[in-house]
Amino acid sequence: MLSIKEILDRLYKVKSPAGFEGDIAKVISAIAKENNLEYRTDAMGNVIVHRKGAGKKCLIDAHMDTIGFLATYIDEKGFVRFDTLGGFDLPDIHHVTVEFLNGTCGVISYEQKTDFKDRKVSSMFIDIGAKSEAEAKELILPGDAAVYAGELRELSNGKISAPYLDNRIGVAVALFVICSLKDCEYDVYAAFTVQEEVGLRGAKTAAYGIDADFAIVVDVTDSCDTPGFDGFGEVKMSDGAAIKIMDKAAIAHPAIVSALCETAEHEKIKYTRDIITIGGTDAGSIHTSRSGVPTGGISVPVRYIHSPCEVADMADIEASVKLLVKTLENHAVII
Repeated sequence: MLSIKEILDRLYKVKSPAGFEGDIAKVISAIAKENNLEYRTDAMGNVIVHRKGAGKKCLIDAHMDTIGFLATYIDEKGFVRFDTLGGFDLPDIHHVTVEFLNGTCGVISYEQKTDFKDRKVSSMFIDIGAKSEAEAKELILPGDAAVYAGELRELSNGKISAPYLDNRIGVAVALFVICSLKDCEYDVYAAFTVQEEVGLRGAKTAAYGIDADFAIVVDVTDSCDTPGFDGFGEVKMSDGAAIKIMDKAAIAHPAIVSALCETAEHEKIKYTRDIITIGGTDAGSIHTSRSGVPTGGISVPVRYIHSPCEVADMADIEASVKLLVKTLENHAVII
């Protein structure tokens, strides 16, 4: 059985911007196979891993796509215009290095005549070093996707940094949990979903197909502990697993919140409560599927979300793993 860090290391060997999740789907499927679990890929591209059980049907969800960039046009000088796959703060992408799925690297910059306050994606471009449109098109074509260039790095005190901890963390947690469950009465499905970053799309079809009795979504959440943070929030990095109460896409089901909190208290697992007023997770699609699915969530606090250098604490990731495992193994009835 791989450790959570070993799973993260394998996930970081591939790229998976929204709409281009095929390579990470292969990694997830391979790990499921190594652990003798049933798995399949649905028509949307979601990977569904199944651990059979006699009890109610539980869905663990983690989106496997990331934000990214899509080439839309190449000008006569070889500069690549692009659009975004998912949400970005534009200052985060000024002069960052990106890598296309075929390995071509480039740097994002902007038209020099554009004032900072007026900069938009339409005034930015990717410089891949080409001297002409023809030379650029030997490397990439409109419709090719790119991601931040970067790798998983270890900081001090158990912290890690990388692009796309959102949601490599959630995938690693969900995959580790379904592979390591032992005394669990639930019939457990883990859905690794596509296109969350562009509208919670994959979760909609996965939830409909699985038709679960309840669901727990594993994702990341903003850490509210950096200098000058001007919002309001209880979540801070190194405070443990963040139990979802509400975001802009869903309100967590009270019974699932209670089960998670009671387990954390009983098992002495460090935790906090996650309430955010912007953004959402796959819970937004799952809880309204079919006739409704009671849905909750566990989030891992992350600093600088959607930037090229997100930061998280391995202790929070491990607390989230333990909380989900113990909740499923110890609660005969959550819903």
